[in-house]
Amino acid sequence: MANKPTLILLHGALGSSKSFEFLIPKLEKHFNLITPDFKWHGSRAEGGNGFRMQDLVDDLESILTKDNISNAAVFGFSMGGYVALALALQKPDLFNRIMTLGTKLDWKAEQAKQEVKMLDPEKIQEKVPQFAEHLKSQHAENWSALCTQTAEMMFDLGSHPLLNTANVNKLELPVRLGLGDQDHMVSLEETNAFYKALQNGQMQVFPKTKHPIERVNADLLSEAILQFFK
Repeated sequence: MANKPTLILLHGALGSSKSFEFLIPKLEKHFNLITPDFKWHGSRAEGGNGFRMQDLVDDLESILTKDNISNAAVFGFSMGGYVALALALQKPDLFNRIMTLGTKLDWKAEQAKQEVKMLDPEKIQEKVPQFAEHLKSQHAENWSALCTQTAEMMFDLGSHPLLNTANVNKLELPVRLGLGDQDHMVSLEETNAFYKALQNGQMQVFPKTKHPIERVNADLLSEAILQFFK
């Protein structure tokens, strides 16, 4: 048991460590799992000033250094994958290998505007009350502020992306980019373009898979994670 490798699971935007509750039973026999909440999310939810992607990257670095983790194996869903790749560019020695799922890699200003439109907390409460309740279960009363902060982060990312096909080419570690075949938030074209730009890249398409992590087949995803990391 003591020889189990460590695997870090990073949640997506508007998510928290609770996002992986469906997956943990499939993985905990094989890995020492670390499932942190990013600052402003979940157990670390708090009001206050907005954040940018670089703030989340800095937060991940703090999480790794606080626990004296280097050579990290990371699975990042959506935003979590972006954060991990961005930090790997800045501090490559912190990572061993990275797998992502549903990570939007190609951010542009117009695309960011479309994403931001879906993050109005009043509209979410009015039109998608079940999603509002889900966000409350993850972030308590901070959920509406988090929506606003996340929108600001995405808007800034559209103008100042941290990743592009030129700089990810500098990554030497193994990276697998995963994508659901029914993901309407991330395109096959952008994922394929970044996959081709990687030095040591892989791409995996998951069948019958939409974007929300809670709707991903746990058996399918856990098998892919085991295959890549073990």
